[in-house]
Amino acid sequence: MNEPTPKLYRIPAVMAQLSVSRATIYRMVADGKLRLVKIGARSSGITAESIEKLLNATHSN
Repeated sequence: MNEPTPKLYRIPAVMAQLSVSRATIYRMVADGKLRLVKIGARSSGITAESIEKLLNATHSN
């Protein structure tokens, strides 16, 4: 069975949505707070699910 393709946002879109720098996005990926998915050799995206989890955790505190 095929798994559904996750909705992905490009790095600049996530930077704007979260109001953080590119370095902060990659730091959040390294810390496991956001999930990065490689799209191609030079492309990647952040899953919408991981953004929602981060925002929900931020608003819950």
